[in-house]
Amino acid sequence: MLPAAAPPPTPQPKEEAHVAAQVRRTMRLSLVEGGLMQVFLNWTSGSVLVGYLLALGATPFHIALVSSVPLLSQLASPLGAWAAEVLGGRRAVAAALGAVGRSSWIVAAFLPQLGAPLALQPTLLVALVFVASAFQAATGTIWTAWMGDVVPDDRRGRYFGMRTGVLGVVGMAANLSAGAFLDRVAAPLSFQVVLGVAVGLALIATLLYLLHYDPPTEKRRVKLAAIVVTPLQHANFRRFLAFAAFWQFVVMLGAPFVIPYFLEELGMSFTQVAVWSSTAAVTALGTTILWGRLADRVGNKPVLAAGTFMAGLLLPSNWVLAGLTGSLGFVWASAVFDALAWGAIGPAVFNLALVTAPRSGRVTYIALYSVASGVAGFAGGALSGPLLTLFQGWNGGLPGGWSGYHTLFALSGLGRMLAWLWLRPVAEQRAWRTRDLVRAALAFPRRRGRLSGR
Repeated sequence: MLPAAAPPPTPQPKEEAHVAAQVRRTMRLSLVEGGLMQVFLNWTSGSVLVGYLLALGATPFHIALVSSVPLLSQLASPLGAWAAEVLGGRRAVAAALGAVGRSSWIVAAFLPQLGAPLALQPTLLVALVFVASAFQAATGTIWTAWMGDVVPDDRRGRYFGMRTGVLGVVGMAANLSAGAFLDRVAAPLSFQVVLGVAVGLALIATLLYLLHYDPPTEKRRVKLAAIVVTPLQHANFRRFLAFAAFWQFVVMLGAPFVIPYFLEELGMSFTQVAVWSSTAAVTALGTTILWGRLADRVGNKPVLAAGTFMAGLLLPSNWVLAGLTGSLGFVWASAVFDALAWGAIGPAVFNLALVTAPRSGRVTYIALYSVASGVAGFAGGALSGPLLTLFQGWNGGLPGGWSGYHTLFALSGLGRMLAWLWLRPVAEQRAWRTRDLVRAALAFPRRRGRLSGR
């Protein structure tokens, strides 16, 4: 068992004002830091990373694996939590781990110049992604628990909803600029330049950690095994872990091949893929804020249930229809639905992880959440490649242009729609039942009509 942390001393009025000012400053700084990191994350994943791999001669196996290894790397999360507990300060640990992980992308950027055999370069890039992602997972675990302590409970939904929306717009600009650049500059130089700039921005974001407020924490002697064992003794958190693992698994059954499907089967350019992600980002600016405010009122659980169901019903179906009809209109519609669904999922799952974990030793609970969702996501992503190959063989003779991609997306969509069954046993204080949220949503147009005199 982890030793109980001593309660923090009661702050005096002047101290309270100083702490409140530090909190507000950190919340503003986190928007800047998050914006820089959003550019870095967008330019080291998605269409940029997939395009770089294809330019290096990657196979479908590499494509599936590179989308999955960042999740497997979340096994490093307990190491970050352990370091934060033992050293007693999260700011310096997060900055150090972040600097190492983000700097390692320099090797990936210069991979073609390192003299490795051409056939080996895609495999080396996947390995580099794994190493960099391991440091990022450890950093992210510390950051989640850290910011969970900084942002007041009663503003958490609104703040992270707003932050997610703002970062989505930043990501939109990043995707558009990268897409236009990649379409105009020859590979692999184009990808190398984008990765190099991304590393520079990420290191600036790391320096901003040092300006954040870090609430005092007590150094504790914690055994590494306790980081895994202690959260598992918490029944409600175990139920949340079961949901998180199932959700990440079914998402990753289809997610690795969405962008390859857009690029290769639908014939979209990098700019068009950037427009798709940008459309989602612009729409998400509004949806995440609205969902965040709703979560503050009705709880994270019903918002998360609604979001996961929509992500299963609306996204894969539109991807399939785009392929069957040849109309990219369904792709653009899926961008709007993506913002609607993930605008609910992102902040809600983040906040539910925080509220199902006790405040004392929270970083260890977040670490195990990262491990469970990471391993499950890796399993789903690693399975997606063989499944696609299998489905392509089964569906070769089906009429109407149905392909293995479509079967894979349909399977992932069905799993996403059923995720609410795993969420149902999770307890959250003062949260509405999902059915009550649905009833209120259905009744809203009637109430609005009566108020307007119609």
